[in-house]
Amino acid sequence: MDILITGATGNVGCAVLAALAGSGHRVFAGVRDPASAQLPDDVIPVAVDLATGTGPDRRFDAIFLMRPPQIADPAPFRRFLDPHARETRIVFLSVQGAESRGYLPHAKIERVIRDMGFARCFVRPAYFMENLVTTLAPELKRTGRVYLPAGRLGLDWVSARDIAEVIAAALTGATGRDAVTVASGHKLDFAGALATVNAVAGTGFRYVPASLPGYIRHARKQGMGWAMIGVMLLLHFLPRFGRAEAGTGDAETVLGRPLETLDDWAARNKGALRALAGPARST
Repeated sequence: MDILITGATGNVGCAVLAALAGSGHRVFAGVRDPASAQLPDDVIPVAVDLATGTGPDRRFDAIFLMRPPQIADPAPFRRFLDPHARETRIVFLSVQGAESRGYLPHAKIERVIRDMGFARCFVRPAYFMENLVTTLAPELKRTGRVYLPAGRLGLDWVSARDIAEVIAAALTGATGRDAVTVASGHKLDFAGALATVNAVAGTGFRYVPASLPGYIRHARKQGMGWAMIGVMLLLHFLPRFGRAEAGTGDAETVLGRPLETLDDWAARNKGALRALAGPARST
C-alpha cells in the first residue's frame, strides 16, 4: 500500500510513522517543505499544505488526515481531497463526541469526508496526555502550573501512541470500522492528573483554576491568538456544561490490549516532564 501521512512532523504524525515502521507499506510524509523535513530514512517526503488544500498529484491507497489547530474552515480539506479516488481510505483524526456536536470543526470535516463518498475511518480520541508536554508546556515550564478555566472537569486521558496505533490499524485495513473512539472511560480532573504525574515523575506541578475572563486576559498577555484561545476553550471550558462522554472500549478491541494509563505514560515521559519542572520543582 501507498500511505500518505499529513502532519507527519507533529506529535501524532510522528507516532503514526513509528507505528507504520517495518510494516512493508510505502509511507509518504506530507510536509510543507520536503527538502528540510527531518524524517526516518524509509519515509518519502511530499509537499502538502492543508491551509491552501494542496497536495501531491499522485494516487494513494490510504491517507491520514489531521486538522491543524488554526484551520476551522472545512473548505481547504475538500480541495485537498477532491482529486483523490473515492476508494482511497481516509483516516481522519477527529475528537471524541464529534458525532453529536455538529458545531465542532472536526464534525464539519467529518461531514465533508462522508458527503464526498470516501472510504473512511474517523478516529475520535479523548484528551491527549501529550498536551502536558506540548500545548500546556510553556506555562508549566515558566510557572509550574496549569492555569485553565476547566474547574473540576473530568477528562479521559489517552496517549498519542495508542491513538497512532489505532490510526495505523485503520490505514492498513487491520480494522474496517468507520469510526473508533479512543477513550478509557476513566476520568481525572487536572488536580488529580497532576498529582499522578508528580507521584510518578517526581515533579511539583500544580493546577490553578482560572475564571473565564482571567484566562482570556492571561492568554492574550502571553501572546496567544484568538483562534488558539477558541481551541483552548473548546477543550477545557465548554465541556464543563455538556453531556459527559463515555468510554466505549472501541480502541482496546482494535489494539487487542488495554490503553496506556497516565501512570505508565508519565513513567515513559519522565525525562521530558522533569525537564519542564526544572531542578526547583523536581524531587
